[in-house]
Amino acid sequence: MDVKLQPIVEDFKRKLAAAQIRCVREKDINYGHQVVCAQGTAEGTVNFYYGKKGLSVVVQGKDGALKQTLTALATGEKAEDPAVAPLYSAEGLHPQGISCWMGCDESGKGDVFGPLVAAACLIQADEEAPLRRLGVCDSKMLTDDAIARLAAEIREMLGDRCVVSVLMPEEYNARYQAIKQRRKNLNHLLGSIHGHNIRVLLSKYECPCIIVDKFGKEEYVLAELQDEASSHQIIQVTKGERDTAVAAASILARKAFVDAMARLAQQYGMTFPKGAYMGIASAIAAFRKTYGDGELSSVGKLNFKNFDFLR
Repeated sequence: MDVKLQPIVEDFKRKLAAAQIRCVREKDINYGHQVVCAQGTAEGTVNFYYGKKGLSVVVQGKDGALKQTLTALATGEKAEDPAVAPLYSAEGLHPQGISCWMGCDESGKGDVFGPLVAAACLIQADEEAPLRRLGVCDSKMLTDDAIARLAAEIREMLGDRCVVSVLMPEEYNARYQAIKQRRKNLNHLLGSIHGHNIRVLLSKYECPCIIVDKFGKEEYVLAELQDEASSHQIIQVTKGERDTAVAAASILARKAFVDAMARLAQQYGMTFPKGAYMGIASAIAAFRKTYGDGELSSVGKLNFKNFDFLR
């Protein structure tokens, strides 16, 4: 253990004991030290890192009282020690001092028409500032033209350190029905796609940290990464696009979604509205009139209530 981390970790374990939280195991990890904690049946993991900019702490586990308590104890939110830094580094959501990390995001989950897309990008630390200077940010803040430009520049910079998976409606509907029969839901499907993308990149590159824009319970992704989760730092957080790698992934995912919608429009000779509200009902009616109900599975996500008339 890093000599600078040792007193911090020991102090944290004393706080655990005072809070009647068990330290069930601990180990050194890349660039830091990991402490696994438990209280009753709940379990959480706290990772401490110490880099050039000081201490960084990442708390993982199921949302609830234990995770909140661990966050407070580990980050000093309720302590007097001013040396304890915020949960994440100033540059983004990755731990300080690492040389590379991966970001994962999706597009199309809330859209009635079109595909479900997930993307992953692995960036080096020295690429973060250039990507930000290019304008890489949350794709929801960008126009389609800006997304097209940035997607090309991201791919040029990162090369095969980008993975994009596109589930067109027909494949999406088939896979959704399959997981539904196993009493699983859309979040399980998205978790499996993220898991696939992550494994593709890890098969080619060493990467200690993976950040996923959180869309539900952490188990949706962790269940797909059982081996990888034990040897890599996996951070799931809402508004993950604050991190440059996640923002880059959001742009690639959105670009793939927009391109797929354009292909559907060309194939069927009509425009399919994005989202889940405005223009959806009239678009479904127009499509049914021309192509019938049997073709809806090729353009729309049939799990949406808009297609209840098919059930």
